Amino acid sequence: MDFSKPETISLDDLRDRIKLTDLVPSRSVLLEGIDTVFENLKAQGFQTWLDLQKAIKNPKKIEDFSKKSEIDFQYLVLLRREIEGYHPKPFDLKVVDWVPQEVITKLFDDGVATSDQLLSKCSELEARNLFADKIGINREMLDYLANLASLCRVQWVSPIAGRMLIEAGYDTCLKLYTADGNELFEAMNRVNKQGNYFKGTIGLRDIKRLIEAAKYCL
Repeated sequence: MDFSKPETISLDDLRDRIKLTDLVPSRSVLLEGIDTVFENLKAQGFQTWLDLQKAIKNPKKIEDFSKKSEIDFQYLVLLRREIEGYHPKPFDLKVVDWVPQEVITKLFDDGVATSDQLLSKCSELEARNLFADKIGINREMLDYLANLASLCRVQWVSPIAGRMLIEAGYDTCLKLYTADGNELFEAMNRVNKQGNYFKGTIGLRDIKRLIEAAKYCL
């Protein structure tokens, strides 16, 4: 299921994702009474993730909604933090400073400054090739950037993490979702050792979280 459009995701689907997610310890409290909470949300007239998002988008709204619904304020704070992570914000293409900057400049000159703008033009291969030819970018380079932008739709995948995934051979959300956890764990730590992207090692549990999160971008 594609979670890129909150207006299309029902509260039941959102609840089920929370239940299936390996939550970080500080958010495990969300599982306590979650069915009751979501029935309460429905009773408030909410039908979609977007409805909920609007109601708890800032501390003042959370406070007001907590009083109205009698759902614990801190629970709603944690709920907001969790579901915000399900829809990562687009990144500015300027942060991709490891590709030739004339490529980024050509994209900017054509009005493409962020990852979501890039994906809107390059979601289909034929359209991507036509766009690359139009603005004078190597097709393989545009493939790379489009794959990076797509991977960064996955929860916890930053541009640097996306770069590492591509270098490890997992350049699409489908490849990430179908990856063997142990193999990806070894590949990512090998890439990290070679490129020195992060200090220390990347945990197997974190890798498994990435794999699970990728299914919501298919």
